[in-house]
Amino acid sequence: MLRIDNYENIKERFNPFFIDENLIKEDYQRLVNCHYGKSCNPLIYCEALLIMGVRSGLELLLAKSVNKNVVIHVVESNVSLHDKLKKLPFNNITVFSSYEDYLQSINQTTYDLIRVDNANFTLERIITLLTKHTVSAICGELNEADCKPITLFRFCRQNCESFFFNIKDKKYNVAGSRQKIAQPEVTVVVAAYGVEGYLDECISSIVHQSLKNIEILIVDDGSIDGTGKKADEWANRFPKIVRVIHKVNGGCASARLAGLKEAKGEYIAFVDGDDWVEHPMYEDLFESAALHNSEIAQCGFYEFFADQTKNYYPTAWGADGQNGMSGLVKNPIEYLTLMPSIWRRIYKTSYLKNYSIEFPVHIRRHDDLPFAFLTISRVKRLSVIPDCYYAYRLNRPGQDVGATDERLFIHFEIFEWLYEQVRPWASMGIMHQMRLVEIGNHSWVLGRLDKPLKEDYLRQAIEGIKNRYSNYEMNDGWLNRLKDSSI
Repeated sequence: MLRIDNYENIKERFNPFFIDENLIKEDYQRLVNCHYGKSCNPLIYCEALLIMGVRSGLELLLAKSVNKNVVIHVVESNVSLHDKLKKLPFNNITVFSSYEDYLQSINQTTYDLIRVDNANFTLERIITLLTKHTVSAICGELNEADCKPITLFRFCRQNCESFFFNIKDKKYNVAGSRQKIAQPEVTVVVAAYGVEGYLDECISSIVHQSLKNIEILIVDDGSIDGTGKKADEWANRFPKIVRVIHKVNGGCASARLAGLKEAKGEYIAFVDGDDWVEHPMYEDLFESAALHNSEIAQCGFYEFFADQTKNYYPTAWGADGQNGMSGLVKNPIEYLTLMPSIWRRIYKTSYLKNYSIEFPVHIRRHDDLPFAFLTISRVKRLSVIPDCYYAYRLNRPGQDVGATDERLFIHFEIFEWLYEQVRPWASMGIMHQMRLVEIGNHSWVLGRLDKPLKEDYLRQAIEGIKNRYSNYEMNDGWLNRLKDSSI
């Protein structure tokens, strides 16, 4: 049996047949490091193989070592390599000097694997190959300037079983598998209660997104104004992408959960009915998620006030892209202490289902806090972009975030429930972050709470933190922070 765990084994076995000895070691490293992904491997049994750019010839030789009858087509413009290819002691190898010659000679066929090197890559060629032939796996490499990576991603997932393209000098790639069912790329759930005067601006901003494969679910949570009627008007205008769910009033959590259960999208997003989003938001978030295979993708946001002023919050750091502000986040749990703004993210629907993450319907307000913590605390791949695409409206009458009275005591119920959810599986690092989140939220509440209520709130906050985190190391700093917030 052929062993590939040692370069000398490969060299001893195939040295007489190498097409280009200068490239053999590089191609060997590519093989053992899965340069083209795990499914694009010449050691996987193949009946038919297309190689565009032969390089060292290692892939060809390995394929023949696994199945001597494999049919191999080679496109190679370097004439000096043709003689070497023709002298190989194997049958069923056909060499073409150009891509055009190949196209004229080979009719529709089936390939187990196509590998395209950088010099032979164009998006047009990939489209032609996948349209003309039946292809199990395709792989290769390209420069980012060669095509828009998300365009390549979308086409490949519709036309082959698996694909993997390295992008030169980038820390992400174009990879995935066939999309088994037709579904929206993103479902946007809009929880709407009493937002008649704002809903048109909100829905218009989502309907006219640059992302076209989108689903919009407006959940009318038993509104007593004209919110439900406006929602129906949008569904009538855009019946292919807008649906409305009318339900009895149950609070924001129940509205979001109703939308979550009805969503058909690969990813899901949440928008408050009085906010809006910028035109590129969901296209850019989906691109980030798709190209980084992330379970959550996040953008920045801005606060919008009644006097038209705006405060911008890119809130992106610690990622592997430019300036650490884009790409895959190296340590996602650092994002747990961010403002619990679930509306500037998209979440992979299968990820939420795998961990049974839902909204706690018994919590009538500030339900975004536990949802944000549960989703970020278990995420393995979180990608970010710094663009501030979500418009978060503040100072609107009736907003929960504007409350200063007993309604803010809901935070005790939130953290009691969240603690019971997280404790069975959380690491020490997660529990440390949860303690910081609780202290931070109580400080926020104490900074805005009506003065007569502060003493009682502070007492309950201190008791709750001591009870929940008595087994974790704490200094007196947190206590001083809470007391200072209550002054």
